[in-house]
Amino acid sequence: MAYMPKLNRIAGACALLFIINSQVSAEEAQLSPVVVTGEKGTGYVAKSAMIAGPGGTQEVNLKDLPASVTVITRDLLDDKQVKVMSEAVRLDASIGDYYSPVGYYENLYVRGFQLDPATSFRVNGLTVTGEQNFAFENKERMEILKGVSALEVGAASPGGIVNFVTKRPKEVTSFTVGTGERGTAYTAVDYGTFFDEAKTLGIRINAAHENIRPFVAGAEGKRDFASIAIDAKISNQTKVELDFEYQNKSERSVPSLMMLGDAPNMSFPNVPADIMLGRYSWVPPTDIISTNASLKITHEIDNSLKGFFNLGHSEVKINDQSLYAYGCTDSSSVWHINFCSNGNYDAYDFRSLGEIRRNDQIQTGLTGNHQWLGMKHSWTIGIDELIRSVYKGNSIYYWVGTDNLSQPSNIMPTPAPAGTVYKILDHSQSSIFLNDQIDLNSQAKLFAGLRAMQMRQKAYEVTTGDAYAELNKWWLLPQIGLSYALTPQITNYVSYSKGVEPGTIALSDSFVNRIVMPPKQTEQYEIGSKLLINADSLLSFALFQMRRPNEFSLYDSGILYKLYQEGTVTNRGAEISLAQKVTNRLNLLASAMYLRADQSGAVTDPTQNGKQAIGIPHWRSIVNADYLIPNYERLSIQGSWTYSSGKPIDMQNTMQAPSYNKFDAGLKYLDRVGKAQATYRIFVENIFNKFYWRDVSQSFGANMLYPGAPRIIRATATFDF
Repeated sequence: MAYMPKLNRIAGACALLFIINSQVSAEEAQLSPVVVTGEKGTGYVAKSAMIAGPGGTQEVNLKDLPASVTVITRDLLDDKQVKVMSEAVRLDASIGDYYSPVGYYENLYVRGFQLDPATSFRVNGLTVTGEQNFAFENKERMEILKGVSALEVGAASPGGIVNFVTKRPKEVTSFTVGTGERGTAYTAVDYGTFFDEAKTLGIRINAAHENIRPFVAGAEGKRDFASIAIDAKISNQTKVELDFEYQNKSERSVPSLMMLGDAPNMSFPNVPADIMLGRYSWVPPTDIISTNASLKITHEIDNSLKGFFNLGHSEVKINDQSLYAYGCTDSSSVWHINFCSNGNYDAYDFRSLGEIRRNDQIQTGLTGNHQWLGMKHSWTIGIDELIRSVYKGNSIYYWVGTDNLSQPSNIMPTPAPAGTVYKILDHSQSSIFLNDQIDLNSQAKLFAGLRAMQMRQKAYEVTTGDAYAELNKWWLLPQIGLSYALTPQITNYVSYSKGVEPGTIALSDSFVNRIVMPPKQTEQYEIGSKLLINADSLLSFALFQMRRPNEFSLYDSGILYKLYQEGTVTNRGAEISLAQKVTNRLNLLASAMYLRADQSGAVTDPTQNGKQAIGIPHWRSIVNADYLIPNYERLSIQGSWTYSSGKPIDMQNTMQAPSYNKFDAGLKYLDRVGKAQATYRIFVENIFNKFYWRDVSQSFGANMLYPGAPRIIRATATFDF
């Protein structure tokens, strides 16, 4: 009975969408055709994705795929005025923030599992380091492959993969200006052209500058971004695609909040959403400089056989600097893992300077279409090499005083220098992958794939650079799926995937056990159905079960923790999503998820067994709509509703962050200014100014809390020449 109100909300929303659909469809039959000046976007519906293909770099049709994929189109990114990754993924109920501070690089969970920054993020299907702020100015769409995806990408989180597809060259000249929050100023340029009539050589340039004044006062910063994409058709058989992007972002990061008091007498801090802990002039910004580059070559050998060669390079340099709020020391000099009940907390001067994360990848192979044994085979075979290196020095992490949520103190930093930067990780994955899509008959398709992968890993001491742990192991990672088309509009599928995720490295400046945890074997079962309501729609439903070993950390001594790998985390759930152009006037994007993320088998701390994982809600649902106003053919209105049930704040589920409903709205108006097509957008997030906890996550054994944004307004004007 506890979940009946949530079911009623979801059922009511579905009923409301059905009524709107019926009424608007009836109205549409009586309306004259809609005429819109300028180039129309793709709307909210995508029919293909790159990341779900074999090797993760080839486009595939979503309808026939035995997997769950969300595609966030350029139109959606523009209408929501997305600037950071966490804003984009709020459009899917299966995805949420997981340790995503304002002013720092972000991470996510998908289907209840946190993504791995080392291996879970891609640009054009090639690996990039996840410890960066992804820019959206040069992105055509964002793809999320949910679940175990070893065939596509090798070792990664069982939650899934995020892939950014960049804009390709075309004739375009566009200029955007914008503002928002407390006076953020934003400018961007998008330019593309071809150098010959045959369009054999084209270029696309994007650039942006942003003076960042977010809703949290004291977290100001700036961002500069530039990218170039070149497509060259060398011959009728060979095409080359080159991408390069650079971003320099400097912004003061916002420290997390923690619960007040000790269990079982904890309480949530009563604070405004825009609170900034440690708002002192001496706290420097966090600097993140990222570079991503890729080269993709495809060569058509004959009508049924192609070769491909891909290179990728990604590097991020970070000066991680913050006043870190963590635990508290009471009047008896006893340290507590949470803030004190009176709002006191320990403030630490934290600095980790000169960090480098670097990913390099090379991939080559063949893809073909042939008839064998009376059946059509669409196959791919390839080899893949990924090399990751991490450089870091011993962090400054010194207690500088006791502060208070409501009465800040005048604390000062420590003058101590940061430690020497050493290489602390060598990680590589060498793979051979094979995939075959077999058309068994006109209705049934079999998807079979296998990746044989050697994982090598070597960890080095953060204070001396001396090696202390090594791993060298082979893995066979199969994937199999069967889809069956009941009708041309309805396809059912079942699939099984096996994967592996790299083990966590317990660094000596954070954990008492200096160790590299073993890789975590993962597996997934999924059954689902996909329905084309019309030519511009996709309704998807999936039931899934995912499993991996459980990793957790517990407080040990001082401010250090001990890392454990015990028991299992099993995530079982159901998700439904709809992307549909309902009429010429109405676009819809909606999704809902139910998830049980159960921990079991822990011996050191059995109190977590049978409990929901930290920060993961049981229920979540999202509805987004874009409606073109009748008789005002240039004006459209957007609206969205987000619901989330409560989120556990600790492994024992002692308390939950409350459930919430959030509503957003926007307007889009098309006009002409001289020879330019102008598009004006206004977006209001959290229109009722609802306080809610958007991010409840665990870091080093502690519970981190981040409030959602209060009511904020953003506006942009785009001029296409």
